[in-house]
Amino acid sequence: MRLTLLLLAALSLSGCGLVALPFRVTGDIIQVVPVVGKPLGAPVHAIGDAID
Repeated sequence: MRLTLLLLAALSLSGCGLVALPFRVTGDIIQVVPVVGKPLGAPVHAIGDAID
């Protein structure tokens, strides 16, 4: 069961999604910061969208 879940996770993160993941996560973390989070996090998150 664990091996099946691991293989499904690996297949879903293959390709461009794996490259875009750090940008999406970083953008989400930056957006949590009050006042400056939204303007700074949106371009970082947009980079992840552009990669996909």
